[in-house]
Amino acid sequence: MSGTLTIEAVTARAVDAPLDPPLRNSLNVIPRAPLVIAEVRTKEGVTGNAYVFPYTPAALGPTAALVRNIGAVLVGRAVAPRTLWAELHNAYRILGTEGLVQIALSALDMALWDVLGRAAGQPLCALLGAEPRPVPIYASLRGWGPAMLAEEAGQAVATLGARAVKFKIGHPRLEDDLETVRAVRGAVGDGVEILVDYNQALTRPEAERRGLALQDLDVRWLEEPLPVDDDAGLATLRGALRVPVQGGENWWGPKGMARALDAGAVDLCMPDAMKIGGVTGWLQAADIAAAKRVPMSSHIFIEASAQLLPATPTAHLLEHLDVAGPLLREPLVVRDGMAEVPARPGLGLEWDAAALARHAADV
Repeated sequence: MSGTLTIEAVTARAVDAPLDPPLRNSLNVIPRAPLVIAEVRTKEGVTGNAYVFPYTPAALGPTAALVRNIGAVLVGRAVAPRTLWAELHNAYRILGTEGLVQIALSALDMALWDVLGRAAGQPLCALLGAEPRPVPIYASLRGWGPAMLAEEAGQAVATLGARAVKFKIGHPRLEDDLETVRAVRGAVGDGVEILVDYNQALTRPEAERRGLALQDLDVRWLEEPLPVDDDAGLATLRGALRVPVQGGENWWGPKGMARALDAGAVDLCMPDAMKIGGVTGWLQAADIAAAKRVPMSSHIFIEASAQLLPATPTAHLLEHLDVAGPLLREPLVVRDGMAEVPARPGLGLEWDAAALARHAADV
């Protein structure tokens, strides 16, 4: 389809599905996947959609309301994601474009890009000028503790062909973290990379102590050892360690990423499509990473990430943590450790209507 597309309506629906198994880390357990699905319908009959994951059922109603209310002002406008991204971020500058506001803006941006992909009959990555090529994954594990994680890691290698696995650590005793790494190594063998995530839980001295011990076990990245806004501490930690410091899932927008990279806070980066600003924000982030020559991975949102990483100059790994798959007719396919870009147009999301109805949340 050629020509300008005009936005006719924007809707939002919420679902609250169980995560099986739940996500566990040193701080909490996340047993459910509350998702908000934004849908943009055009006068020309093309409809696009995207989802966001606001983590807690308490945020479902506010997020859906923001998508609907912000989306209402787009009715009658042309489907021009870059233009609308800039306008909306300027419009909400006084309120602030972080938190739920950014999440809603990202949902709308991704849905608008999905419209363009569907109208063109192309996967999003092709629309962005990239070859639809398979992307290497790392399996992001959900368990906690040596036994559970060793079993899950072995399954990920066997079923997905994963060549890297990531898991949460942060036990009260360092030795328990080391025992967990050794148990996973025993399950996956020497040919699989091990990545660990502290979810911002350590103090500066403890991050250095644990990082030094973990690098001797051939851990390949140390994710979020310190609070995301401690750029100075992260930069100092990088200087003390050989193991690369990873971060980025909690950066709000490209400016947050630019700040961290300018400070030398990380060796590797992994923006989150929802928090970085959707497709438009991701493309800006990819340019920032390319200018700094920083390898760029993804955080959750596996369907969007499979489209975005081929268009990312310093693409590294796709985090395979599937929160929407049980609600889709055709979940993302992974073979031999590689996520395959679906031939379907846009983001490739095709929802299972019965599953959405079964897990619908009244917001």
